[in-house]
Formats: sequence, structure tokens, C-alpha cells
Amino acid sequence: MIDEKVELLANDEVSEGFHLARLRAPHIAAGAVPGQFVNIEVSASYAPFLRMPLSVCAVDDNAGTVDLLYESMGPKSAAFSRLRPGEQTRCLGPLGKGFSAPSPGARAILVGGGIGVPPMMFWGRTLLAQGLDVTLLVGARSASKHLPDELLKGGTTRLRRASDDGSLGHNGLVTDLLRDELTRGVCSVFTCGPHGMMAAVAALCFQTAVPCQVSLEEYMACGIGICVGCVVRVENPQGGSAYADYSRICVDGPVFDARHIKWEH
Repeated sequence: MIDEKVELLANDEVSEGFHLARLRAPHIAAGAVPGQFVNIEVSASYAPFLRMPLSVCAVDDNAGTVDLLYESMGPKSAAFSRLRPGEQTRCLGPLGKGFSAPSPGARAILVGGGIGVPPMMFWGRTLLAQGLDVTLLVGARSASKHLPDELLKGGTTRLRRASDDGSLGHNGLVTDLLRDELTRGVCSVFTCGPHGMMAAVAALCFQTAVPCQVSLEEYMACGIGICVGCVVRVENPQGGSAYADYSRICVDGPVFDARHIKWEH
């Protein structure tokens, strides 16, 4: 982990409200693994005061670059979207714990929704480079909220989409696609996105005894476990509610075994 001075190389809108930023950040690029995140300063002024946590979308170790994909939907992301190539800021990372390898011989099924897609893209590229079969399932509200093919296809053997309004791909939930994929042989599932979507993915995997890792999304003020503002209730999957506690998503995660999360809370 390092608080690195970084240069913005690009910051382009790639679909409705979604921006792809590229940073020159050689120290972070050299150490980042799929599932980790960074905490980036979006303004040199006092407002917004706190940094913004963003999942790492891609790294180029040779070029020393880090890609961050984000949706402009609040004061911090809006401030970040106004930064232009050539400007400099500070970025703390890489932070948190990343994904673990799929079960031996298993297909990897990646399920992403909304801004939960970026860590799936990084993980998919890594798995493909290892010669593994990767299926990427992406859900969004409408076609305009889906990311373009050229961004996604580099991280998957097979891409399937779902939209709530039926404007692109399957008309319905991305979990409908997952239910179909779970019938196609041995697999391991990895997911990131809205809490309700991840809870549904975790439930499907529990019912079918399929391993599932979840990358939890939560507001992380410090990113290093000090403020304790991003806790999630966890439990021993064998002990049920007899053993329950809280974990800090920023340092104990953001990736967890789905069985360890107390989803009803």
C-alpha cells in the first residue's frame, strides 16, 4: 500500500454516466490484484473532503497504469469526472483482499451489476491469461446502462447480458442467466454489484452447493480499517447464528466467501 502521486492520462465517458479513468501509477500497478480497490483524492480543495474508493478495473504493469471505471452519480464522482488528462492527484492503494482461485477444473462464472462490473473485468482478464474458461454475466437497468462490448470482451470467453426493461439481452434479472449457467457443469461463481443482486447470487449458489465469492460494495471513508464505517455482519456457516460478528469490508474484504455473510442484515 502506498499513497502515490498519480497523473491522469484519460477520463472518458464510455456509456451513459460511466467514465473510464486511466492513471499513471506505477507503484500501485505493480502490486494490485483483482478484487482490490484504491482510495483516490478527487479534488485539491476541502470539498469533497474525503477520498473516493474505486475498484481496480485493469492494470498495465509494463506501462505503470491503473484503470478505474466509475459512475458519475454524486459530488465525489462528479468532481472526479471534471479532472482532465495531465492533472495530478493522490491515490492510496492497492487496498483490501482480492479474489481466490476457482476450484480446480471449474468454469469461472462472473456476475456483475452496475458499478460492480469493474472488478469482474480485471478478474476475467487474469483468469483468461491463466487459460481458464470464463463466462461473464452482466445485468443493468437498460441498454444505455450497459458497458460497450469492446470494454467487456477482453475479460471473458462468453458474454451474456440482461436488462430490467428488455432493451438488451435477456429481459429480466441477471440471476436468471446464472440459474441457467449453474446447470452446465462444475463452476465457481464470483460476483459484485447491488446488495440485493449479490444476496440472490449467493442464495442460488448455496442451494446448488457451488462455491461463491462476493466483492462487497460499501462506502469506505478511510480504506484502511481505522474509521470502522464499512462493517458487514458475518457468521460461521457451520455454526449458524450461534457465532456472529462484524468484519471491516476495507481490510477483511472486500472479497468474502458468500457463505460467511449474514445477508438478511
